Amino acid sequence: MCGMNNESGDMLTDEQRSLATRCLWSLQEADISVEGLILTHVRGIALTSTMHQTASTSRLTAVAVAMFLLGEHTSEAWGNGESLEVHVRVQLDPNNPDSMAMRYVSMRPVGPWAILLAVHSGSKLSINLEADLNTAARYLEAVLDNQPLPPLIWESI
Repeated sequence: MCGMNNESGDMLTDEQRSLATRCLWSLQEADISVEGLILTHVRGIALTSTMHQTASTSRLTAVAVAMFLLGEHTSEAWGNGESLEVHVRVQLDPNNPDSMAMRYVSMRPVGPWAILLAVHSGSKLSINLEADLNTAARYLEAVLDNQPLPPLIWESI
């Protein structure tokens, strides 16, 4: 039985939202480079997040989902299968090219109907954060599908 009505994008149950939100906060607390996490439906609707819900966050969610789906479409068109991750580098201040003015958005699929977005700092995605995003994606997929939950053990701690 699937927990989220995939076609219509129905909202999560209270229990699913609670489990998903706790997962996101746990990961954000485990890795200091993570500035925010969003679990979004592929239609661009944020399901839960550690970020304040502002117009800017809504735009980030919509653009990130569009970029992820574009990457997936491109990968399939080239015969490479589905996208497993997409990364975007955002320069906050065009007059200041140092790494403090950069933020990165990393995206992972969570089953066929959701995407995990991570906004983080640093010069690149660390090996630990990459592993942790994969762990979170597997956990969140189990939450959405009402399956037994795998353990949440972060590499970043």
